[in-house]
Amino acid sequence: MSSFAVEMEKKLAHYPARTSKHHPETYVGGRLRFLGISSPYLRAAMRDDFSSTGAKDWDQVWHSSDCFEVMSLALAWFGDRRRRELLPKHWQMLKSWAPRIDNWAHADALSGLYAHTLEQAPRKVYPTLQAWSRSKNPWLRRLAVVSLLYYSAQRKTVLPLPKILALIEPQLSHEHLYVQKGVGWALREAGNVYPDEVYVFLETHAHALSPAAFSAATEKLSLRRKERLKKIRRAR
Repeated sequence: MSSFAVEMEKKLAHYPARTSKHHPETYVGGRLRFLGISSPYLRAAMRDDFSSTGAKDWDQVWHSSDCFEVMSLALAWFGDRRRRELLPKHWQMLKSWAPRIDNWAHADALSGLYAHTLEQAPRKVYPTLQAWSRSKNPWLRRLAVVSLLYYSAQRKTVLPLPKILALIEPQLSHEHLYVQKGVGWALREAGNVYPDEVYVFLETHAHALSPAAFSAATEKLSLRRKERLKKIRRAR
């Protein structure tokens, strides 16, 4: 563990541990250690103790720490609105973080950073997402699809739909639960931008969608369209 990561963990130890029954370690998954510090205290630590830390220090933290909260702070630092325009500059660094992902919470936060970077530098980012969409590592596959839009409401520009679906379609038969949840998430958000075109895709592939993907993908559809897709699934 880097000296800075050790220092961070020592500072975090001064914050009170969570006293509620809300324990992320019971549902986040992964192999990391948890300190049991709640989000408000993590935000306070970022503001009071670590706001002036540089990108290279956070890179060392990410690659060396085995603590969930410490790694979460690294994601939060890059996720600050004031640094979004700098994300393409740090793309080579940030894409090296992906192989350490082993839980949905960190995967989602990192996908948010990748989505902001993709929006600003699609030619730089999209080829990497393409490669990850064919990876043997299921977490890289989840990153590939969720990073396409993350939340569409946060996007000023999005990729053409064929480029989005080209990364989603290969995941339809993947067995990993969080890949399937990522598929549903990506289809739902793509549907916010391309509603009719994505609905045609859902009609075509309704029988192939896993329950987890179908549930997320159809979350915002009208009742009529959702029932139509359920009918197609039952028929197959």
